[in-house]
Amino acid sequence: MITNIKICYNHGRFIDGRRNIAFKPGFNVVVGPNGSGKSSLLEAIYNCPDCIRQNDNTTRYRYFNSETMNPHRSEKHFKGVSGSIIRVRAMFSSHGETMRDVLRYINFKQGDCLLLDEPESGHDLKWIIKIRKGLDEISKAGSQIIVASHHPVFWNARNIIELKRDYLKNTLKVFKKNFPS
Repeated sequence: MITNIKICYNHGRFIDGRRNIAFKPGFNVVVGPNGSGKSSLLEAIYNCPDCIRQNDNTTRYRYFNSETMNPHRSEKHFKGVSGSIIRVRAMFSSHGETMRDVLRYINFKQGDCLLLDEPESGHDLKWIIKIRKGLDEISKAGSQIIVASHHPVFWNARNIIELKRDYLKNTLKVFKKNFPS
């Protein structure tokens, strides 16, 4: 599991200048406005040779975003029988349905780190809640989850990483103003 990442200069330019970000075991959520560097942070964790990840050195990273959910570009992410099922189903399914298949068919192991970029994309509220519950189960089984999300269903995670100070507080204030009860 990753405990901390020291961001390289290149990625730091896209992650609001942050240089050191800490993670906890279990469920972590990265929040911030569009352009604050959520996707860049996930990509840095997944494959930047210049960013320094501190972990137990046995972590297997799994990264899913809208590009890896594209069945025409997913060969390296979905191998074996489960991967074939996901690729074939993805040709006829939405991004949202493909995300459900990933959570259903990929065998996550204790110590894995699952990186998800906006897993709520393409889902209605009912399915977003199911995805969250599925991620909670994967987390309870010993995998670390790091999600970049705008959706409040994910905002009660063990560790919230705000890439813009007071983002959650300000978002909730705007929401209450525009949708009073």
